[in-house]
Amino acid sequence: MKDATLSTHPDFALRRSPGLTAVFGGLAAIALLGLVLAIVFYGDLAQTETVSWRGRSTTAFAGIVAPAAVGLSAFAAFLFGWLALSNSTRWVRLSTGSVLRGFELVVDGDASTADELHRRLSTGDPAQYLPVPVAKRGDLRVHIYRADPDRRAFVTIEQRGTGEPRAWPLIELADRGYVQIKRRRAEDFAKPYVPAGGTTDPQLRP
Repeated sequence: MKDATLSTHPDFALRRSPGLTAVFGGLAAIALLGLVLAIVFYGDLAQTETVSWRGRSTTAFAGIVAPAAVGLSAFAAFLFGWLALSNSTRWVRLSTGSVLRGFELVVDGDASTADELHRRLSTGDPAQYLPVPVAKRGDLRVHIYRADPDRRAFVTIEQRGTGEPRAWPLIELADRGYVQIKRRRAEDFAKPYVPAGGTTDPQLRP
């Protein structure tokens, strides 16, 4: 996951995950083997495309099975190979060795929107920062991370678009702030704050 804030912070670094690399690499190897077999036995696959249905011979699948086998195998080999190379890294907190787990929220807004989000999220109080104005497309990226062994949550905000991304200072949350982050999934950040009693207090909405 790209993150302009963590990439310049001395306490964080991207590290390759041996487990994820092995899984994606193994799947890529299986798909590549399937591609080789599909090419080698292409003629045999083509001959099986005429099938029998209700006692009749039909060519409904003629010209599909063999090319599909080659195409799907090639796509799977490419996909898993790409995941093994580009999606097998994780952010690590160097001072403790803890791996960060998190997700990205997309927000449609400008620098003033990011300033307000940074102010609200820095409180660590969901009554202040919920709901986050999540959108399908936008220039702002809000990354929510947890370092569970450290009982810490980290939030970064950056503005992308043309030129170099602009990053806001790292937000570190502990104690209640961490617990509140841990309780929520990505989709929960787009919802209004609901206190423990189950009713939303309008005075607590941002």
